[in-house]
Amino acid sequence: MARVRVRSAVLIAIAGVAIPVSAGASGIHVGTTVNVSADRFADNEESFGMNPSGTWLAGAWNDFDFNDGCGFSFSTDGGKSFAPRSFVPGFTAFTNDPSIPGTGTFAVAGDPAVEFNPKFNTFDVVCQAFGATGGAINLLATTFDPIKADPVANENASYVGARNPWTHPVAIATGTSNGTQKGSTGHFPDHEFLVIDTGNGAGHHFGRAFVTWAEFNGNFRSSINLAFSDDNGQTWSGPIGVSDAGHKFDQDARTTIGPDGTVYVSFDSGPNATSFGKEVDIAASHDGGQTFGPTVPMAQLINPVPGLLPNSQYRVFSDVWSSASSSGIVTAVFNDQRNGHSNIYAVHNLAPGDLTRWSSPVGVKTSAKEEFFPWVETSPSGNRLDLTFYDRSNDPANTKNWVDYASSTDNGATWTVTTATRVGADLDMFQACLAFVQPSNCGDFFIGDYIALVSTETAVHLFYTWNGPAAQDVFETNLRF
Repeated sequence: MARVRVRSAVLIAIAGVAIPVSAGASGIHVGTTVNVSADRFADNEESFGMNPSGTWLAGAWNDFDFNDGCGFSFSTDGGKSFAPRSFVPGFTAFTNDPSIPGTGTFAVAGDPAVEFNPKFNTFDVVCQAFGATGGAINLLATTFDPIKADPVANENASYVGARNPWTHPVAIATGTSNGTQKGSTGHFPDHEFLVIDTGNGAGHHFGRAFVTWAEFNGNFRSSINLAFSDDNGQTWSGPIGVSDAGHKFDQDARTTIGPDGTVYVSFDSGPNATSFGKEVDIAASHDGGQTFGPTVPMAQLINPVPGLLPNSQYRVFSDVWSSASSSGIVTAVFNDQRNGHSNIYAVHNLAPGDLTRWSSPVGVKTSAKEEFFPWVETSPSGNRLDLTFYDRSNDPANTKNWVDYASSTDNGATWTVTTATRVGADLDMFQACLAFVQPSNCGDFFIGDYIALVSTETAVHLFYTWNGPAAQDVFETNLRF
């Protein structure tokens, strides 16, 4: 869950920070940076999707404006400019104007996941929504069509002008909770992730949307579940169990599709309710996500991050992300304190389709400072791994974060690392406080639980939480080969 809060109640370019084009490692050029959200109130935990040509980008984030939901913006010029920020409609009962009601029924929404679906030419958007009557909590799905969007519509119209670019939200998973984090009572679907099968060959289900999540069910027990949709999110099949009976304390599931259509789901797993993870695991489906084989360990977490790093107050845990290459090799990246600091490590299976044998963990950028929030994707060709993460290596005080981009063409055995931000940022500078409800010093030091990237063969777009002029904002930096 991204946050626990109570409630009492033509494209225009956002002014960005222009970074002079510079050559990074191996001819990687760091381009410009754009402040996508440019908000007076906190925005964090961003997720973005992009169409195959790289011209359309769209994304969502935790929005601490009065709508208390999933903030949103999009670009139709390859990320050179973004529409003025708005929010996804139909989730919460509020807009950013206290006098204008929202079109949803929930008090809070967050944990966004966004992907482009080439079968329907729209963006799929999933958010967790909770705080409704009776303790209801839902994972909700909607779609966004940039062709129908009015980028200069009023902030509270969510780009609805002459046409409505949104579909009505549909529940993927439902549950009940007393609102306590991790679902100490009831069923609490949390930490959702979205991926689209974009393959056309045998074994694939072109356009199928897969959503995974952790189902917390009292005493911190949580299994990994999955649902899928073949009709652009109008109906969903599931929940389908992913983790097996021997793994009852799992979270942070990520899905990747192999070149033969195999659905792989990675996640971190702990031995009991109070641990911070023991290993990073994976399970596979060979029938389009309808059934999954046994849970298999990829690597041990020797010294998992317990929730805090030195010299900062925002939460950080060990986390794992995975991606499959065109050869069928799955590479997983995770952060662990095995060298005394939270560093990013990579492993890959040694033969396509064989999940029983894995390489030894390799440090992406070995450092005596902290690294965290890894996000990895495979480029469209499946031949290059793209990775981003926060990195404090440049700060002798081990406090300020830079954003790094790393690439690998050998399934994560070696990496080329480029620093994507000119300066570091102390991300404790601003707190995540709800507009009009909490003071700006509410004491909630939270920057989300992940950052994101999308890529083509010639460009990479990094999306991350950074310090804006007045609050945490969502920033984008592009890199080109």
